[in-house]
Amino acid sequence: MKKIIIAIEILVVFLFIAKILAIGEIVKRSDISDYLLWTVKSALADSSSSTTAGSLSTRDISVDALASERSLISTLSDRRRQLENKENLIRFEEKKISSLRNEIAARIEMIRGREEKMTSPQESVRSQDNTRFKELAKVYEATPPDKVGALLNNMDSKTAAGIIMQMNVKKAGAVWGQLNPEKAVEITKAIANI
Repeated sequence: MKKIIIAIEILVVFLFIAKILAIGEIVKRSDISDYLLWTVKSALADSSSSTTAGSLSTRDISVDALASERSLISTLSDRRRQLENKENLIRFEEKKISSLRNEIAARIEMIRGREEKMTSPQESVRSQDNTRFKELAKVYEATPPDKVGALLNNMDSKTAAGIIMQMNVKKAGAVWGQLNPEKAVEITKAIANI
């Protein structure tokens, strides 16, 4: 579970970095100073080419100057609209990332809550098993070791290990002497795995 949570957090960080890089690229591409220089150069080129084409009257020159200014204003307003659209898109994406981040955080909390709920029943089952093994150990302690050994030889290793672990050390030692060697090895392995 912790690996999943870490992977989700890394994914969120990666998405955040990707968005920042995308915003930087948009800003770099929309550098208005480069655009203004280009339009001024093109306007100068247009005016120089028009003056070399022939002699123009004063009225033609003023009309040409106003036309290039109108064109420049038009292109600048188009560019402004494009930038506003991109800015709105970036704001929308930021809101989307924020909502995803909140959703992921909520899911992580839900998963943690479920983990806590899952560990509680397991612990209660273990404590119930220990209580049962203690009660059985008391019964087997009162029984002669040769009869307890015969019973444990026929029992599954996990249950036998649980009972022996709860018995008095001296009485458990007497029972070990009554077990088959193979069964004693199985019980020992089960005790080592508890």
